[in-house]
Parts: sequence; C-alpha cells; structure tokens
Amino acid sequence: MISIKITNAYILTMNETFQIIEHGCICIENNIITYIGDELAVSHLEAHTVIDAQGNLVMPGLINGHTHAAMSIYKGMADDMPLKEWLEHHIFPTESEFCTKENVETGARLGIMEMIMSGTTCFADMYYFTPTIAEVCKQMGIRALLGQAVLDFKAPDFDTPVQAIEATKELINSTVQNSCVQIIPAPHSPYTCNAGILQQCRKLANEYNVPLHIHVSETIVEYNTSLATHNLTPVQYLNSLGMFDGKTIAAHCVYISDEDRNILAEKRVHVVNNPQSNMKLVSGISPVPLLLQANIPVCLGTDSSVSNNSLDMFQEMKVAALIHKLNQSDASVLPARDIVYMCTRGAAKVLGIDNKVGSIEVGKQADIILVNINQPHLVPLYSIYSHIVYAMQGHDVDTVIINGVIVYLQKQFQLVDPLETMIDAQMIANAIMLRKSEREQQQ
Repeated sequence: MISIKITNAYILTMNETFQIIEHGCICIENNIITYIGDELAVSHLEAHTVIDAQGNLVMPGLINGHTHAAMSIYKGMADDMPLKEWLEHHIFPTESEFCTKENVETGARLGIMEMIMSGTTCFADMYYFTPTIAEVCKQMGIRALLGQAVLDFKAPDFDTPVQAIEATKELINSTVQNSCVQIIPAPHSPYTCNAGILQQCRKLANEYNVPLHIHVSETIVEYNTSLATHNLTPVQYLNSLGMFDGKTIAAHCVYISDEDRNILAEKRVHVVNNPQSNMKLVSGISPVPLLLQANIPVCLGTDSSVSNNSLDMFQEMKVAALIHKLNQSDASVLPARDIVYMCTRGAAKVLGIDNKVGSIEVGKQADIILVNINQPHLVPLYSIYSHIVYAMQGHDVDTVIINGVIVYLQKQFQLVDPLETMIDAQMIANAIMLRKSEREQQQ
C-alpha cells in the first residue's frame, strides 16, 4: 500500500534529460516519489489515493523565487507610481500602522492561497512576523524559505535590527527539523541597512549554512546613489563588505555592469528576476540573458502583490519570455523550455533545494501539480513548453501536491477554507481606505 498513485499521466519530469512520459504513472510513498514509468509495472500496488490524470499535464510545482506574501492585503492600494514614492509615501506608512501579527497572518494566508491555486508549491519570502508566516505555511502545507526582514530603522516587528537578527537565529534553530520551512536572514537592501548590520546577517547565514536573501540594484536611483556615496555600484559595495562570501539570493539585479556580472559569477550569487514588478514600477529590465551567459543561476519571482498585483507564476513566465526578447531584439532569446526550467529545477537550484524538489524524479520530495490541458486555449498541442509559457494560466491548475500531501484537489482547497480569509482581508482593506480618507481630510 502506497500513499498516492497518479495514473494516465502525461509527465513533464524536468529532469536532467528533460524527459517527457506520455502515458505514465507516478507513485508516492509518504512524501517521496518512489516510481515513475509504465503503469503496468506497478499495477499490483494499491494506494490510499488514486488520481486519474487523464486530460492533465503532470509537472513539478512552480517555485516563486522572491515575494512578500503577506502584502497581499495591500494589493491595489498604491498603483501607477515609481518605487521611491510607492515605498516611502504609501507602503512604509501603511505598514507602520497596519502591519500587525494578525494582519500578517491574514495576508500570508491570502497570498499562499493564490500561489497554491495557481500551481506554486514553494516560495522565497521576505517580510515581518516570520514565526506567524511560518505557522501559516505549516497549516497550509506549502514549502517556503522565509526571510526575516532586517532594517536599520524600527520595523513593525522589531525596534532594532539587532533584535531582528537575534530573533532570526532563534527561528533558524527552532525550525531546523522542519522539512518544508526554512528560516533565513533577509537584510532588506544595501540602502536600508548599514554595513555592520549587513555583515552580521552574512555571518549568521554562514554560521547555519543557509542563503541570505537581499534586494540588489533594483533601480537607477539606487545605482547612482551607491556610486555617489561609495564610489561603487551596489554589487561592488556589497562585495567589498564580503556580503557574497556565502550562499546569496539576490532579488532584482536590474542595473548590472560588466564588472558586476563578473563579481556575481565569481561569487556564485543566485539571482531572481521579477519582470512584472520591475515593469510596473518602471524600475528597468534585468539583463537576464547576459547573466545566464555568465553561468549565473537565475529564476523568476513575482515580488509582492502590491508591485505586481498577481502571484501567478504562469503570468510571470510569459512576461519574462516576452520582455527579454524585446529588450534584446532577438526572438530566440530565452526559449520556452528555458523559462519553464527557471521556475522549476532552475529555481530550486537558486534557492539551494534542488536536491529535494524542482523535478519529478525518484527519491525527490513530491511537489507536483496537475494542469488541465483539455481546454480550447490549450488545444492543439505541438509543444508542451510553449503551452506552459505562452498559453497556460494559473486557473488551469487542477490539483496540487506538496511534500506528498494533496493540498488542492480538483480546484478545492483541502486544508483551509478561503472564505473567512477573504472576508478578513477585505475588512483590513476597508480600514486602510478609511484611514487614508481621514488623513486626506486632515490635510
């Protein structure tokens, strides 16, 4: 008796040979994939749950390399403005009043629901009240690298950066046995953390052999300010502090010089491209093709629901494919298979968990999604990679398995009821709008 058997499966493995099995079977025992292949060979095995995958694509769960899930409660609050104004005049002031433990719990639930129902099985986060988000992840069954945000100034959860760093250390120790949730230090950026704080975060990450998650060179203002202040680009400045001497997840990397690219390659920094967020805030276009040419691992992320308004990685894949072709004036840049890789096995590599997930292979943990391809917009089928990148949408996802647990079955959540969370989120939004109206009247 095994845990789950997926039959009649059209399997996109995303293994090293990019094997596709058109009529296959997957067996899962507890949380581990134990068999992939012909169904007849395991016809004698019974399973607690049998999923008939007829009419579905079975593929690895998508991985969101950089987001702020709990910010889902602010979605649509501040649109159509540049990052500096967006951050300093809207996000930070609102968070100072409304970023509470309770609201973070609601926002995290809302964001994780959106991710799961659109096929994301793992995400790398950076936010406040990390223990609360970790508990939500545990309850909802999703895999996550949760970065405890560290800032020079008072944050919603800690008065000082030193307190945040100490709390991160305690959290890393407390979750060391959790196979799905990993806590990591996440200094916000080189312009919101002083050199000493940045280096303390680096030291902590190295002490526990975990990645450090940080925003790097997101805007031209950041880039030019760093040159004026340090006579170094953001990448060069961080390198001068030893910030890349260890596992590093660098979000954005939009403004990157040739020397910067050499540094990132030499230090084996892993990069997360956030094309929709960078477009919406007019931050710029990361030179992803050049980064890949330099053998720098790159994956995709949505950034937050405030700077993107969606956590759908299918949308992110399509935009990434299109924007880099346009930017390079080359339609052959980043073909569909490469984009799918960047959200599956490649993303797992960026997050340092490719030994566990990212592909459907025997011995790996079962993070698997089923996508309904028996629909007009996905017929006819010439190339499954083309369909995934250019035609599929998040709402095509039918079933989601994370760590061997069915968390979403035939478009129904199995572990949570979304209605209460949606009501709570709207109540928070109503309070934010009322407070905004009051401030405007006072002015």
